[in-house]
Amino acid sequence: MNCKIGKLTLARLLMAHDTLMSYAGTSHRNVSPHAEILQLYDDLKNMDPAHLHYYQDEYSIVLLKQIISNQELLLKHCREYRDPYFPRINNFCLRFNNLSLSRIGSMEQLLWVQVLDLSYNQLKTLEGLEVMQLLSCLNVSYNKLCSFTALEPLKLLRSLKVLDISYNEIGAHSIDTRRYLCSSPLNHRSGGDWKTEESEIHCAEVADYWEAYAIFKDLNLIQLDLKGNAVSNEKIKSLLIKLLPSLKWLDGESCR
Repeated sequence: MNCKIGKLTLARLLMAHDTLMSYAGTSHRNVSPHAEILQLYDDLKNMDPAHLHYYQDEYSIVLLKQIISNQELLLKHCREYRDPYFPRINNFCLRFNNLSLSRIGSMEQLLWVQVLDLSYNQLKTLEGLEVMQLLSCLNVSYNKLCSFTALEPLKLLRSLKVLDISYNEIGAHSIDTRRYLCSSPLNHRSGGDWKTEESEIHCAEVADYWEAYAIFKDLNLIQLDLKGNAVSNEKIKSLLIKLLPSLKWLDGESCR
């Protein structure tokens, strides 16, 4: 089949059928259509480069679903993890690094995961991670996150203690297309959350980095890595130290 519309339609139908079968509990790993769907999106990337980003996003979602739905494949991505800064956190790390992922998709089958490595991918957003309420350690270094607003799904992760967002593109782009998806003084979602008079943080500091304030103010991080981003400077580090009283390590150095 050399028809672009035909390949795209077939890929969508196969994915929809697989989803229905999984809901019905009748899917079987031996007849999984994921490999065929991945090949279709590979073909589409070559046939229609104008929509490359869309096909790569869909490819990423299918690839993750293929791994997650197959226990044997999933186990190959599990590693024992121990953070040298926090030896008490000893768990299995689920490693989805170096997969060229540009989107995550649904992670509802991974609610048990506490340590997740998504480094060395092409992620521009972390949408999908908000359901992982047990997640305590997340590595998304060496991706393509271009702003703090791309981290908004993390606001819901109350168990998150260790976060590595180093070597992304935060602050490197003058126009942030996700800017108004994040709570701020500029949109209706900010409500009364922008009162800083009760803390040692001055409004002038928040004005320069309100995206960072909106994302990090409700987190209880112990360790944060920000280095390698255009926004990384002493001013933002000072704000984060004030904003996160639980923070002990910033960019690999003690901050308390």
